[in-house]
Amino acid sequence: MSGEVVTAWIAAGSAVAGALAGGGVTGWFTLAAARKQAQGSVDAAARQADAAWAAGQRQADAAWDAGRRQADAAWEAGRLQAEAQLNAVGQTLTAQALAAQREVRRAAYAAFLAATDTARQRRELWQQALGTALATDRRDQYRAALSAVTEALNLVRLEGPDTVTTAAEALERALEASAPPSQHPGAHAAFLDAARAALAAAP
Repeated sequence: MSGEVVTAWIAAGSAVAGALAGGGVTGWFTLAAARKQAQGSVDAAARQADAAWAAGQRQADAAWDAGRRQADAAWEAGRLQAEAQLNAVGQTLTAQALAAQREVRRAAYAAFLAATDTARQRRELWQQALGTALATDRRDQYRAALSAVTEALNLVRLEGPDTVTTAAEALERALEASAPPSQHPGAHAAFLDAARAALAAAP
C-alpha cells in the first residue's frame, strides 16, 4: 500500500474518532462527512498511485523498446561488418587464384612455344641434311623435338582455354614433315595472339 493511501486512512480514522466524541445527530452527520471525506481521500490516493504506476510502466516500456532497438542496431552493424570482411577475403582469394592461374597458363604457353621453336629449327636442319650422312641423325633429332611439342601441347590443353588449344594444335600441324614451311609463321602468330588474349582476359 502506498504512503498516500495510508495517510488517507489515518485522516479518516481521526475524523471518525472526532465524530463519535461529538455524539447525537451532529455526531452522525459529522461521521457521514468524515466517511465521505475519507473515501474521497482514499480514491484520490488510489488514482494517484494508479497514475504513478502507469507512468512507471510507460517509462519501463520506453526503456525496453530503446534497448531492443539499440540491440537490433548493434546486431545489424555487426552483421554488415562481418559480410564486408567476408567479401573482402573472398575477393582477395579470387584475385590470388586468378593470378596463380594466369601464371600457370603463361608457363604452359611459354614451354609450348620453346618446344615448337626447337622443332622448327631441327626440321630445317634435317631437310638441309637430306642426301648426306647426317640426314638420319638430324631426322631423329627432329622427331624427338616433335615429341616434345606434343607433350607441351597436352599441358596447353589442360590449361586452356579452347581458343588457345585450337591455335596450339594448328601450330603443331605446321611443324609436321609434310607441312610447307610457309605454314609455320601464320600458325605461330595466331597462337601468340590467342595466348595473349587469354592471359589478358579474366577467366
